[in-house]
Amino acid sequence: MNVSWTFTGPEWIELRDAVRRVGTPTLVDHAARAWQAAKSQPYSARYFLRGWTGLQDAPTYTGPRALDAPPSPAQTYLAQMQTIAAELRAAEGGHQ
Repeated sequence: MNVSWTFTGPEWIELRDAVRRVGTPTLVDHAARAWQAAKSQPYSARYFLRGWTGLQDAPTYTGPRALDAPPSPAQTYLAQMQTIAAELRAAEGGHQ
């Protein structure tokens, strides 16, 4: 992508704030997707500015969350198989 970087003073501030908020890789990813979706080839980075300023803050990772839902059928099946495997190991150990 080759575009001009002619911005007004306030637009440079908007761009700076977007970089600080979501980071350069996120802006590049957004620009690449917008470039491919464009009906005609953008000639200015201003084309991307509205999208960049509208990007949401990256979510903060807070660690794994506990599930409040009951176990899934797969989880139940695996738990049953673990129990059976433990019983088989115990029975096998008693016959040696």
